[in-house]
Amino acid sequence: MPKRKNRREPDGRMPAGTPANQKKSRWPTWGRWFFWGSGWIAAAFIGVLELPAKIASFSDNYAPAKETTLNAAIGYQKYVGRFSSDPNSWMGRNIVGDSARPPDEGVIQFDIEYLGHGEYRGEIRSAYMAEHALAPWSRVMVDGKVGITGTFQGVVWDIVNGSRASYASFRLSPEDTSIGNLRLTPESENDIFPGEVVLWPTDFEMSGGERGQRFDALLHEVITRPPENESSGMDEK
Repeated sequence: MPKRKNRREPDGRMPAGTPANQKKSRWPTWGRWFFWGSGWIAAAFIGVLELPAKIASFSDNYAPAKETTLNAAIGYQKYVGRFSSDPNSWMGRNIVGDSARPPDEGVIQFDIEYLGHGEYRGEIRSAYMAEHALAPWSRVMVDGKVGITGTFQGVVWDIVNGSRASYASFRLSPEDTSIGNLRLTPESENDIFPGEVVLWPTDFEMSGGERGQRFDALLHEVITRPPENESSGMDEK
């Protein structure tokens, strides 16, 4: 029996018996993929364009964010303020009297401020230094830095003959966080600190300091010493 050939209808359509697997146009499918793909491409392209601004924003905010995070973990502010080795000057005591604060009588007195990034600067007044150190003044400068461990590493220094001279190094660590006092530990034996001392937070006025006694004694000795030529002339007589 001869096979029947597919015939087209007069209007050009395939007859009802046309196979169901007849190929159809794929343009709609590719169009949808292109539409969604172009959206992702545009989003990625915009993201690339915004990347430099995001990097700059991250760089600008990284340091403050790091400072805030470390401050919360370490507590830089616990080393800031006025401190004295005299427990009677502790601001937690109930002092009856007028609003005027007497001068600090502590042997060791600190005034420290925080500079940021774990670094500090301040002043120290040491009555022990005035008696034992060969330094012109009993009130000099302090530099400090706090690391990840939370320990304050400090240096006592002054300007001598136009350049910086370091007198001693020390550590600060919290003694009692409930009242805010600190323990000072000298790094080595020196003429600045009498030994390990506890510093109390205070609002007393810091003492101005005085000339070092050993320095004054040496200066007096130099002034009263006769010139070499005069001493040699007296010996010849």
